[in-house]
Amino acid sequence: MKIKTIWIVILAISLLSCKSKYQVVEIKGTIIEVDSTFDSQSHPNMYNLVRSFKVELDSEMNEVIGSSAEQMEYSRPESLLTNLTSDVMKAYGDEHLPDGADIGVMNVHGHRANMPKGPVTVGNLYEIYSFDNTITFLELKGADLKKMFDAYARIGGAGISSNVKLVIEDRKVKSVTVNGKPIDNDKIYHIVTLDYLAGGNDNMNAFLDAVSVTDTGVTLRDIMIDWVREQTRSGNEITSVLDGRIEVIE
Repeated sequence: MKIKTIWIVILAISLLSCKSKYQVVEIKGTIIEVDSTFDSQSHPNMYNLVRSFKVELDSEMNEVIGSSAEQMEYSRPESLLTNLTSDVMKAYGDEHLPDGADIGVMNVHGHRANMPKGPVTVGNLYEIYSFDNTITFLELKGADLKKMFDAYARIGGAGISSNVKLVIEDRKVKSVTVNGKPIDNDKIYHIVTLDYLAGGNDNMNAFLDAVSVTDTGVTLRDIMIDWVREQTRSGNEITSVLDGRIEVIE
């Protein structure tokens, strides 16, 4: 790789920005090729310092905390991994909200790797949930929740908890129920989602009209790590299902 190094410049810019008789009359530069020759003279103290941290980090990341019954991928309209994440998010809301959660909402590409079949390490969950997104509770009127599902219909689905049944036809909502009931325009629904989505990102503009927003400061990754550990303590494998919570009619 080649990097063009130009000497200048704070002085030159400051000279140009003030009224004076001084002007930049010459700029000199050199080309420095960065290649493996820079690796031949590693600093031993720095190497040992970095290595000590790497050994400790590898030990933490390689800790096996659970076992997955199958490989889980993320995709639309629903998938094993998006279903799993959304269900765990709703369960977290059920535990921490006074009246429980109505829906868990997760975007597809909030996942960055598949869940492997077999042993699952802390590092696997860091790969899957690589962003530091935090769990956020929203209070959302039913009329705005319908707008969220309109967005789901346009993009072809995303992560949603299992108590929702959404049918999409021609990129429009054909029908949708929450806990087996149609959405009530005036009801306040308690949503568990991410701070990223609560900010209206990834087509979630409807969340910008939330009645209230509470960022827990707890990352989704930490919640998933804790959940996997709890499954292991209970003697359970990590499992998920494709249950038709989102159906697309072609």
